[in-house]
Parts: sequence; C-alpha cells; structure tokens
Amino acid sequence: MFKFLSVSLISATVALAAIPHQANAGGRGIALGVGLGLGAAALMHSAHKSRRASQRRAIARRRAAQRHAAARRKALARKQQAAYARKAAIAKKKRQARVAAIAAKKRKAAKRAAIAKQRQLARQAEETRQNEQEFVAIVELPGKKPATKTFNVAEADIAEDDYELDTYSTSYEPVQKLDCKRFIPSAGLTITVPCGN
Repeated sequence: MFKFLSVSLISATVALAAIPHQANAGGRGIALGVGLGLGAAALMHSAHKSRRASQRRAIARRRAAQRHAAARRKALARKQQAAYARKAAIAKKKRQARVAAIAAKKRKAAKRAAIAKQRQLARQAEETRQNEQEFVAIVELPGKKPATKTFNVAEADIAEDDYELDTYSTSYEPVQKLDCKRFIPSAGLTITVPCGN
C-alpha cells in the first residue's frame, strides 16, 4: 500500500513538474504528463495487485504444503505407533510363551522329582521292611519257639551203626539261665539276648 502511494506521489510530481515546459507547447503536455503519471500509477497498482495475489497463492501453497506435511507426519506417527504396538504385542506373546514353557518345565521337573521321591521312599520302605524281617528272623522273640521237626523213629530206616552215643558228658551239672531281655527303641521290640558278665 505504501509503495502504491509513493509511486502515485512521484508520478504526480513528475507530471506537475513537466507542466511549465509543456505549457509552451499548447497545453498538450499537461494531458500527456498527467496521463503518463496516471498510467504509471495504474501499472504500479496492477503490478502490486498481481504481486499480492502471487504472494497469497504462495502463502496458500505453503500452508497447503505444511498441512500436507503435518498430515503425512501424523499418518507416519500413527503407522509407527501401530507398528510399535504390534511389536509390543508380539514381544508380550513371546514373553508369555517363554514364561509358560518355563512353568511347564518346572511342573515336569517337579513331577519327576515327586516320582523319584516316591520311588526312593518306596525303596527305603522295602529296605526297612526287609531289614526288619531279617532282624526278626535272626532274633528269637519271647513267645515264639523255633520250629523243631520231630521224627518218628519207627518210620525212619536207621541202621544201628549210623550214629554213636555221646559218652563224654557223664556229669549232671545244673545249667545257668543264659538269656536276657533287651529293649531296642528304634525297632520297638524286646528281644532275648545272651547275658553278659
């Protein structure tokens, strides 16, 4: 706007300055000077309008480009966020699968350990039972007499010369009691053992 006013003022000054020189030419110079000034002003005005229009178009193009770039940035950000969310979901699934696999391994290991413990306890129980049976077989219990086999001499075919009589023990001394009772706390049994001095 300021340029338009300054150009109009300059063209008017030039036109008015040319008036005294052209007055001698019969007054045609005034019309020519004013016409040139007004024409220059009109050209300047139209140039100013076209420049303003081109500036507006450039500003509009710049703003459109900025909006387009902002939209592209938002779309790219949404795309990156979706990709990040997909990666996070995949990582979460992998992590859950890894945790489930570890838990399954732990369950299997615990099951194997429980089975091994049961087997070990069964073996120990069997060994304890066998040891107790061996111990009971070795130790004579108070109410239990060893089984003796009786032979019927009439049924047996024994020749008279198959055995000899014991002729060495001719003394009849009373025999001392040789057994004592002992309690074994770990077995919970009372057993008969030979007495010591």
